[in-house]
Amino acid sequence: MTLFSRLLYTVIAFTLLAAAILLIGVAVWRTATGYWTGENALESMLDGIGLIIIAVAVADVGKFLFEEEVLSDRELRRPAEARGSLTKFMTIIIVALNLEALVLIAKTSRETMGDIVYPGLLVFLAATAMVGLGLFQKLSQNATAVVPPDRPKGKGEKPQARDSAAEA
Repeated sequence: MTLFSRLLYTVIAFTLLAAAILLIGVAVWRTATGYWTGENALESMLDGIGLIIIAVAVADVGKFLFEEEVLSDRELRRPAEARGSLTKFMTIIIVALNLEALVLIAKTSRETMGDIVYPGLLVFLAATAMVGLGLFQKLSQNATAVVPPDRPKGKGEKPQARDSAAEA
């Protein structure tokens, strides 16, 4: 990986981390303001929780990018590496969707029940994403089993050459 790519991903990761910290600050500020004024304290608390959930997801994505693109310095040549990275990323998204749906259900149940459709669809979307991730894991299982992981060669160990005449 080039120095420019590493620098670019480092800047992106730290920008996402800074945005997550700002979101947490906004969440704390809004919650404290709602609590001190007494106006819609519970509503502002639930909004703050929603912002913190989004901040955690943003920070996780930044951490994921930094670990995968800067620290690992690999280009996902093996199916197992790509499978692990995609699983980690989708897990972050699925957890964030589920937590956000939970907060929205709590908010909507206190107001009008007619607005429960959006949180319900969000739960359905999170469940669908989880089923899709499970299907991906199942279908890609064979690809990772076929390609053996890289193993360092020990002393005296020679690479095995395949003799097509001996196999026939």
